[in-house]
This record gives sequence, structure tokens and C-alpha cells, in this order.
Amino acid sequence: MSSVKILFKISGSIAAYKCAAIISKLVQSGFEVQTVATEAALRFIGPATLEGLTGKPVLTQLFEPGQMMNHIHLVKWADMTILAPATANTINRLAHGLADDLVGALFLAHDRNKPYLLAPAMNTNMYHHPATKLSLEKLQNWDVTVLPTNQGYLACGDEGPGKMLEPEAVITYIMEALEAIRSSSDQSRQILITAGGTQENIDSVRFLSNISTGHTGASLADSFIRRGVHVTYLHGMMALKPTLPCYFQSFESSSDLEAKLKQLLSKKRFDAVIHLAAVSDYIPDTLLVEKQTMPLPMNEKLTSNPKRISITLKRNPKIIKKIKSFSKNKQIKLIAFKMTAQSSADQQRQAALNLLEETHSDMVVGNDIADRKENCQYIFQIYKRSSKSHHQSARTVDNLGEILNKELFETKD
Repeated sequence: MSSVKILFKISGSIAAYKCAAIISKLVQSGFEVQTVATEAALRFIGPATLEGLTGKPVLTQLFEPGQMMNHIHLVKWADMTILAPATANTINRLAHGLADDLVGALFLAHDRNKPYLLAPAMNTNMYHHPATKLSLEKLQNWDVTVLPTNQGYLACGDEGPGKMLEPEAVITYIMEALEAIRSSSDQSRQILITAGGTQENIDSVRFLSNISTGHTGASLADSFIRRGVHVTYLHGMMALKPTLPCYFQSFESSSDLEAKLKQLLSKKRFDAVIHLAAVSDYIPDTLLVEKQTMPLPMNEKLTSNPKRISITLKRNPKIIKKIKSFSKNKQIKLIAFKMTAQSSADQQRQAALNLLEETHSDMVVGNDIADRKENCQYIFQIYKRSSKSHHQSARTVDNLGEILNKELFETKD
């Protein structure tokens, strides 16, 4: 699936400068953005800025030569529309069905099954005027999502409501709208990604963990989301999260991770599990203090009085071996990850193939810490159960996501 397409409309407010930050973030997140601006909007933000951010010319004219049907084609093209900033003038014109410019014509042609977000920006008195209030109510009745405004210092010097939301807040509303689309689709492809390290408690304040940041898992989740896949992200307490909309749930210990995996997989039908979580191979078992042995973890905090303590670790069972048995979908695909440390190419390959055999995974992605690049990028080697003698390589997480997406949803053995 191609990236999410957003029709971004801008009307003439000094708050138009905020839309540059919003558009920049959307493009960086992999969305395709087409801007449409009123003539008044271009008095506040230049077309060069908008074209530079999106890579697309800014559309302004209803009767542009060769683009007479833009008000129809663009609404079919877009997955969602946002009008930000939305001035009092534009809001009142839309509520009266006026189509004397491209913004108005696009609104009348809008497919009301798709999200339409509107972020007001105006003086407090204009915001409270009965005409504007009535127009906003009417637009909401027409399935437009009217975003709230901030209360604060306005450009005119007044203080009060009417101030457009900050870019981060607008982006949150956009993400929520897109997530609602994906969640409502019964046909959407569903994957579960685990990421980050486990925390195995010693006492009430200390634990054993590892250096996993969740960066690869979060980036891979974003890669799948951009391709239209619905992602459930099960992450360690300190792991990074995806920037794009998905369902989050955290875990602490390996036993907590196992319980939540079982709960999610038994209730929801996933197409695949991508198991990136760094699960402790060994967990605390007993504590020896001054010839006294205590079971771990302790509920209270260990005092700092003992000069020497000994902790015994025990082997932790492999959760990945149980994942398929937890699943409601008996044809679920399982992708495992195997990180090696300073290993030769032959050792890396053998470690990946061993994991492929031991866990009954459908694919194993191998990478070595010595190949780590900037921004936590790795050289990935992808091994398939159906063709162990051949493997593919990826040098970025997004390239890895592209390969895995094709293997999971586009190819058939």
C-alpha cells in the first residue's frame, strides 16, 4: 500500500506559520501531502515554503488550466483532509456551501466517509460570534471534526480562546483520525511487534535489564504503518515508541511479556508477530546475604549494609517457542530476530538458522552489533524457512520493512 495521502488546506490567518511545522512532520513521517491555499493564505506563508516541504506545487486556483477537475480528483486521491488554520471567514463560507474558490469547492465535493479536520484560528470575539458558533455546529453535524482552540495571547493583543492549537497537538488529532480509519477496517492487515528490553526485578528498586532501546522495533512499526498495516506495539518500559498511530501496550518482566502476548494473541487475529523484544536469557533466582539465602525478587528494598551479596541466576525459558501456540490464528507467521556480537558471517548465518529451526519461525532476521551504524541502523540478513539456502539483505529499517511486508502480504510460497 502506498503512503497515506493528506489534503492540507490553508486559509488566511497569521497562524499559517504553524502549518509549516505540521506539514514538515507529516512528510518526515512518510505521508504524502498536497497543499491547497486561499489567496489570503499566501499573504502569510509563501508558496515556495509549502512546495519545498511537500515537493508538490501549491494549488490555489479553481480554474487552473489543465486542472479544472481538481475539486473532484483531489478528494478521491486524499485519505483525509485538514483545514488549518481555518479562519472565521472560511468557516462561515463552508457552512453556507459557497464554492467560489478551490477550498470551498473541495469541501462540497468531500467524501464524508473520510476524515475532515478543521483547526480554527481567529480573534476571541470572532470565535464567540453567533454566526461562527452556528457555522461550527453545522459543520460538526456534517461530520467535520472541529478541533478545540487554545486560550492565550492573540496576534491582535487580546487574550482568550481562538488561538490555533500548536503543531504537536494538531498532529496528534491527525494521527488519531488515521488510527480510527485503520481500526474500523475488518480487512486491515494486523501485526504484533514486540520491542525493547525486559526488566527482571531483584528488589523493589533494582532490576536486571539490557541495552535494547526499541529503536529498530519503533522504526519498523512506522514502516509497516506507512504501508497500511495495523500495528499493535508491545514494548518495554523504556523502549522508544512509533511516531505513527498504533495500539501501545507496555511490559516489564519476561513473565509479564509472556502473559500479555498470550492475552493479545488469543483474543485478536493477527497475521504475523515480529518478535524484537530483548528477553533476558537469565533471571534472578536467589540472593545470598551473610550465609542467608532469599528467593528473588524481593518485595522490599535490599539494605545497603551488606558488604558482599551473591545473586544466583536461572535460565529463562524461550518465550518465542510458545508464541504460535498462543495464537488464535493457527496460520500466523512468526518473525524472530537474532543479534550476534562480533561474529563472523558464517557464525551469524548459523546462529540465525539455528533459531529458525529451534523456534519454528517462518523468518529470522539476523544482525551483528559490529555492523551497527548511525541512528541504530544495522545490516540485516533475512532468512526464510522455505528457502534456507538463500537470504536477503537490508541496510535500513524501512528497507527491511519493505521486504518483510512483501514476504508477509504479497508473496505466496
